[in-house]
Amino acid sequence: MFRLIFTIALKLTCGFTVCGASSIYDFTFESIDGKSASIEDYKGEVILIVNVASKCGYTGQYAGLQKLHEKYSDQGLRIVGFPCNDFGGQEPGTEAEIKAFCKARYDVAFPMTSKIEVKGEDAHPLYRWLTGEETNPRFFGQVKWNFEKFLIGRDGQVVNRFRTRVNPTSESITGAIEWALLDEAARAIEYEKGGPPALFEYYGREIARTMHWQGAPWLMRKVREEEERTSEMIKELKIKKGMTVADIGSGNGYHTLMMAKLIGSSGKAFAVDIQPEMLRMLEDRAKKAGVNNIVSVENRYWDADLPEKSIDLAVMADVYHEFSHPEEMLASIRRALKPGGQVVLLEFRTEDPKVPIKPEHKMSKAQVIKEMGVNGFELVRSYDKLPWQHLLFFTMTPSESLPRDGNRS
Repeated sequence: MFRLIFTIALKLTCGFTVCGASSIYDFTFESIDGKSASIEDYKGEVILIVNVASKCGYTGQYAGLQKLHEKYSDQGLRIVGFPCNDFGGQEPGTEAEIKAFCKARYDVAFPMTSKIEVKGEDAHPLYRWLTGEETNPRFFGQVKWNFEKFLIGRDGQVVNRFRTRVNPTSESITGAIEWALLDEAARAIEYEKGGPPALFEYYGREIARTMHWQGAPWLMRKVREEEERTSEMIKELKIKKGMTVADIGSGNGYHTLMMAKLIGSSGKAFAVDIQPEMLRMLEDRAKKAGVNNIVSVENRYWDADLPEKSIDLAVMADVYHEFSHPEEMLASIRRALKPGGQVVLLEFRTEDPKVPIKPEHKMSKAQVIKEMGVNGFELVRSYDKLPWQHLLFFTMTPSESLPRDGNRS
């Protein structure tokens, strides 16, 4: 059992307040050598927290963690391994045995702690803080197996989370570490070049993978109108002639062409998609239909790449749940909206198990409102009569309390 450095009285008062901790730096632990230590020892540095085990199928990740230590420790990365026997009994040894194993097999040089528990009533307070919705809302949720990784920025905030199968030396993790190590000026430059790191989960949901362009025929299926009542949805958008609209994640233009016809020749429709193949299909369809008021935008994963203050109505039809950079994308959409402009999300309903869509491609109304709310949008209207989907309308809230665009720490 992990030997906590807390008084008995403090243990008795620990609960959902996570021992009254106000930040991650309030947590202490015992090193694998039995010495007192604290997360505060790494204040101002980037920290990668990993629950580790010696007899797991993923134990080989120790090698990758050591490579990260060797490559980035001089730049300010601190890796802390927390041995844990919670999953499959795969860390049965003593601290001395664990230390000897890690040194002999992987030459581990980064800090290790004594054994802890990461789930259940006896979970270490640090892990209760990391997995709690109130304390870590962006990346909460129970640890499911060994070698899950939490990345902490220089400001003490959790900036990314990686589940077991994400290898320590993968581009996903190295890119996130390198971003976290950058100062604000360097991030502004890197935002334009390669962008911030992608997320795998956000506010308790898994981020879905983007539908590949080869799946485009599904968007044009003959039964789509019957299943989704698309014409009813388009009518509910209340589009007027002369408006400037954006179909973000337009695909091959199923919705774009309908909106482009409604705004007429005096309006403009931006078709925004990350896959050029989708945009070429859209352009071919527009040409055949004689529609010439559509502007194709091959955007970046982290930016809608729309002109500032140009859009009256931005529509995201069944795509927001796929955004690998939800915060950056929504910030760029804010920049693109005209004063009084609206953002509309169409999402398949999680609340209805009969909706025949994979769970990660559905969202609840509450989840959409939560995520839009923390990114500066408020719900002003909803249409709840579609057979499978939520149709939700948002306007911008004041931006004073929002993170600066492109500088996610």
